[in-house]
Amino acid sequence: MSSLSNALLLIFTTLLLVSCTDNSRLSSPELVEEDKFRLGSTPPSCHNRCNLCNPCMAVQVPTLPRSEKATTTTFPVVVSSYGNQYSNYKPLGWKCRCRDRLYDP
Repeated sequence: MSSLSNALLLIFTTLLLVSCTDNSRLSSPELVEEDKFRLGSTPPSCHNRCNLCNPCMAVQVPTLPRSEKATTTTFPVVVSSYGNQYSNYKPLGWKCRCRDRLYDP
């Protein structure tokens, strides 16, 4: 009886391992094309952007809001029915960082 249970255990673990393998890494034109259509921006190249400081890496940082003096035209404020739906929205931009300093890409 133990050889039967060992055989069943072997079959079960084999099926489990086969079902757990990552088949999404198989190369096909559809998967390659799918990788090209990702949402969001891509990090810039920070090569030679940090004044000889290493390692120079791309990081996302919150963008600063525009100052009111920069705008010359004023538009009336329209209250929408959306309310504060996007009140927590904080736009991000890319910078190059080395240690504690940020550089423009």
